[in-house]
Amino acid sequence: MAENTLGNEIEQLEEEQFYQIDYENQPPEDIIAYNELRSCADLYRMYQKGILTIQPDFQRNFVWKGATQTRFIDSLIKQLPIPSMCFSLDYKTQRWQVIDGLQRMSTIIRFLSNEPEWTLSSLPDGDPRINGRQVKEFMDEQSDLHIFFTRVENLTIPVTVLRCDYAKESHTMYLFTIFQRLNTGGIQLNNQEIRNCIYHGDFNTFLKELDNHPQWKRINRIRDNKSYRFIHVEMILRFFTWYDWHDRYHGRLTEFLNEYMAKHLKVSETEFQQKRELFEKTVQIIDDILEDNHPQLGHSFLEAMMFGVAKNLTTLSKMNKQQLISWYHKLKTDNALSSQTLSSGIASKEKVTARLKAASAIFAGKEHA
Repeated sequence: MAENTLGNEIEQLEEEQFYQIDYENQPPEDIIAYNELRSCADLYRMYQKGILTIQPDFQRNFVWKGATQTRFIDSLIKQLPIPSMCFSLDYKTQRWQVIDGLQRMSTIIRFLSNEPEWTLSSLPDGDPRINGRQVKEFMDEQSDLHIFFTRVENLTIPVTVLRCDYAKESHTMYLFTIFQRLNTGGIQLNNQEIRNCIYHGDFNTFLKELDNHPQWKRINRIRDNKSYRFIHVEMILRFFTWYDWHDRYHGRLTEFLNEYMAKHLKVSETEFQQKRELFEKTVQIIDDILEDNHPQLGHSFLEAMMFGVAKNLTTLSKMNKQQLISWYHKLKTDNALSSQTLSSGIASKEKVTARLKAASAIFAGKEHA
């Protein structure tokens, strides 16, 4: 009973790591914050021209329901006070990024574009003239509803702008902090969801592609009809980070993973191929060890096992399956992965180093202290 309780505690601690704030980040002196007013039509134009970035996969997971979107449009039509949105602006590339206000921005886009066709919800507190009406009616200049469409277009919304340089690591780290601070209501974003917005680019896309690898999905028991909110994408990020930088770890996991992504915004095609081969060979061996009946592996155990296998790929490719299975069970019972050890600090430098070292030694067929 006590073991089950401790196991549940470890599972909870592992889940909390995906939301953990483990650093103090002061605003860089060269980031400038200012306020401005932008009309809804101007915001829509920025989106259409690709100036304002909205992450589609992020948006899909956190879209407001129809009634909530209708209520926001109703507020715009009634010209009620609208909370300020927050955007970052890369002054070098003139690229904008939504930091806070994604759902408001998404609703404005949906209303002004009418893609796909949208029928507003009927709300008990909504304007009866717009309840249950199709947005295409608002766009018709001959319609008595067109005045409302024009009103929304011309309505200005306050925007806080953070003028920065996306190429500077200190700036992207600070934007990460702002994301965490502002997105605490409703559904709280986890750290990889924020990285998906701040560090979007080829490497981020690459991580999400690998998350769809069939053997990786089998190892993690990932179902296609369920949203995992980038949890397994972060596990892939951890894999590459530990493999490349394990000897640099300073004990602050969130900050460490951010640093790795910031350094890998631009990756050569050769390095992408090398990383893909490393990942695929590693998950192939693990999938083979686990066979058809894949158990649910804890995050700490999986990251250690992946590290141990990856560091010994040349040797393991020549080993028979029974030997690999015996090393897998040996790692499961190693003290570095015990519930007692993990419960005293999963992400501490000492604990992470110990389990990575144990996994590397075990899959090399060596004894370790």
